[in-house]
Amino acid sequence: MAGEVKHPERNLPLALIGSMIIMIALYVLVNVSYYYVMTPTEVASVSATSSVAAEAIRRVLGPVAVTLMAAVMMLSSWGSLQTSILGTARIPYAMARDGVFFQSLARVSKSTSVPVVSLIVQAVWASVLAVSGKFDQLTDLAIFAFWLFYGMVTASVFVFRKREPNASRPYRTWGYPVVPALFVLVTIYLIIFTIKNAPLQSLIGLAIIAAGLPVYFYFSRKNRAA
Repeated sequence: MAGEVKHPERNLPLALIGSMIIMIALYVLVNVSYYYVMTPTEVASVSATSSVAAEAIRRVLGPVAVTLMAAVMMLSSWGSLQTSILGTARIPYAMARDGVFFQSLARVSKSTSVPVVSLIVQAVWASVLAVSGKFDQLTDLAIFAFWLFYGMVTASVFVFRKREPNASRPYRTWGYPVVPALFVLVTIYLIIFTIKNAPLQSLIGLAIIAAGLPVYFYFSRKNRAA
């Protein structure tokens, strides 16, 4: 995502830390409001076809507000998708620049510097996934893959600190090495817990990720030969 941000060494840490504090505060306040309106038993009894947020707002403002709440949640999801789309499109773009993917994906718009080809490919692949299974199945696979790579990216901090000790680092990891080590341990626990509770979905997710290895090795060999 740093590729979409001006002065990422300053703005990205501020955005991540600031937004995390805001989200924690909002999350706590929202949950406190649920239990102010409903008892714990009523919260636990909300059907799977509804949501605690919709039920709480219905009790406070009436049935019409439920529609408004659904619209607000839809807008929130839409806004979240925008950042995810822009950030995720930078992954195949970076791979192409490193010579381990199709070079066409490294092209950017002359006016906006956005990787347009990567965005188009991502849109096509997302459309294929959207019609290939249920939403819950897709989110389960995505979350498992996300946490797997979150852990690997965080663990890479240790690798690069040892491999390139004198490299320029505009932003240094706070609490190193304790904080990243704790994050990696928690991630490993979550992955193991997910595999234990959803083995089939986890194996499918791992198979999809492993399917990219032959592509990576092919381009790596091709890049070295060139």
